[in-house]
Amino acid sequence: MNTDIVYVRDLQVDALIGIYDWERQIRQRINIDLEMGWDNSQAASTDDIQYTLNYKAAAKMVVDLVKNSEYQLVETLAERITELLLEKMQIPWVTVTLGKPKAVSGSREVGVMITRKRKAQVYLDIGSNIDRKQNIRSCMQQLRLEFPNIVFSGAYESAAAGFDGDPFINLSASLQTDKSYQEMLRYLKRLETDHARQRSGVKFSARTLDVDILFYNDLILQPEIDLPRAEVTKYPFVLFPLAEIAADFIHPELGLSIAELAKQSELKQTDLRFVKL
Repeated sequence: MNTDIVYVRDLQVDALIGIYDWERQIRQRINIDLEMGWDNSQAASTDDIQYTLNYKAAAKMVVDLVKNSEYQLVETLAERITELLLEKMQIPWVTVTLGKPKAVSGSREVGVMITRKRKAQVYLDIGSNIDRKQNIRSCMQQLRLEFPNIVFSGAYESAAAGFDGDPFINLSASLQTDKSYQEMLRYLKRLETDHARQRSGVKFSARTLDVDILFYNDLILQPEIDLPRAEVTKYPFVLFPLAEIAADFIHPELGLSIAELAKQSELKQTDLRFVKL
């Protein structure tokens, strides 16, 4: 979580909120505090407003949302505020404190405080050439349990690349997660190990399950770490399944969409054979 914070304190808005009949008839004062994660280093070093977080725009969006809402619970309203800010301001995280003054006799204010992180868009390549269908189906099932929003491409058979071995089945996956890049790596390593993956140190070899991160948002860790994965433009069994589910995603290094890369590529899609899992 980025430790820099841009905050708005004591934003006051009249809202229609509450579960009682009388609360549905009158507007009540709501107090809102916002804490938004933002990297202020570039703004500080350049003294340039374009690198700052537009807190005025954030506050206006929140005020407009609250004024036009009719939720019964402050919990629901706080959740909607976090969703709005994460989507529109493209911030990594936000904490919203929302209070109703004098909601409890003798108190100044009662409310909720919630923190939410923006989910990362992640694309994976999944492959196997040992007990292929069984391992891939099992992998897909486990991924669905962990990431209910996951989307899979079709599955395709192709010859082993870099060594003599049985053909592989590969497919791509798209998911959103609040796991960090390192957390995703650890999770996928455990998933491979659970499917009897042997790590001999040989780069090109037969394997029960191979799950690689192709993209994690627009993160670039090259050359120290292979992200974005170089295999995206190197192998047809990675590029073409990915194009099925990530056509509009822009390659952060190349500046072209996956659909454009697939169209311009000299790789042969005919080297792949569709497989029904």
